[in-house]
Amino acid sequence: MFRYPRRDDPTARVRAGWLRSGIGVVLALALGVLSLVAASPAGASPLAGHPRPVTVIPDGAMLQPADLGGVETMPAAGDLRPWLRPPQPAGPYRSLAKRGADRAIQALYPVSDIRPTVLLEYVAVFRGAGAAQYLRELTRAVTRCGGVTDQGRTWRVVGTGLAGRHSLLLSVRETVGYDGGNRVQTSYVAVARTGHAIVVLADIGWELGDGHQELVSGLAPVAVERAAVLR
Repeated sequence: MFRYPRRDDPTARVRAGWLRSGIGVVLALALGVLSLVAASPAGASPLAGHPRPVTVIPDGAMLQPADLGGVETMPAAGDLRPWLRPPQPAGPYRSLAKRGADRAIQALYPVSDIRPTVLLEYVAVFRGAGAAQYLRELTRAVTRCGGVTDQGRTWRVVGTGLAGRHSLLLSVRETVGYDGGNRVQTSYVAVARTGHAIVVLADIGWELGDGHQELVSGLAPVAVERAAVLR
């Protein structure tokens, strides 16, 4: 218990002054912290700058006409390869429960003077470690026994690391009806992770034509760089 010093004890008077100053500093710090908490949003730590969850994929996170030689993009039609949004061979994948905002666009890209091809880009943001979990599930599925056949489609790994170390280049072969018979059509699909986002870029060809591996390989790093704003 604190007792005031006797008037004839100068040393004690100095100690008492230090004690009173210390109590004042503690009270000032406590009031400062309380004011910071009051000024912060409910439930937020005043010292932690956590970003808000992504609820909409912005235009800047997707491929731009400048990336495509001036070709305009548009929202992807709902029936345009929905099984590439994102790919789930041998699925479904548990990681999709952690998917948040997503977006898909398409573009008609001229690969020659007489023939275009259809590009499809899909970007999704996942909660927590969902993006890394998704890529592990996909990699495990497509590397099992050299590939996987699922719902009439055969998936193979063509390359890795084309858009950073968390990326795959896949070929997808499927049998389609043509002129009373069947034809095998091949699409090329790049899948990459950047932070909490997954980027899918596919060249699905034109009509019954095949996609183009070199085109996807060249554009995938650009698409991942665009989506990096979502990290």
